[in-house]
Amino acid sequence: MYEIAQRVLTLLTEPPSEVTVTIGLPFEEPTGEWSCPYRIDGLDGWEHERKVTGVDSLQALEIVLTVVRSALTESAEAREGLLVWEEFT
Repeated sequence: MYEIAQRVLTLLTEPPSEVTVTIGLPFEEPTGEWSCPYRIDGLDGWEHERKVTGVDSLQALEIVLTVVRSALTESAEAREGLLVWEEFT
């Protein structure tokens, strides 16, 4: 995956660890739809690499940001208050 964006979050475990979110470059599928890959590493039980699909590259990118935010905020780690963005806490 050719990455276009990445963020590292802190997981407040003992010892602290990291959760890395990587967004890939949108690409056109043979069907004409566009996909945007993403990867989340560091959460328990997460299937690490997936993609979302939209009608064009911008929609695929918008959807991937929504999906990633949802995956992070709905994770067990976030619900337990263990997942933080250092710059925004």
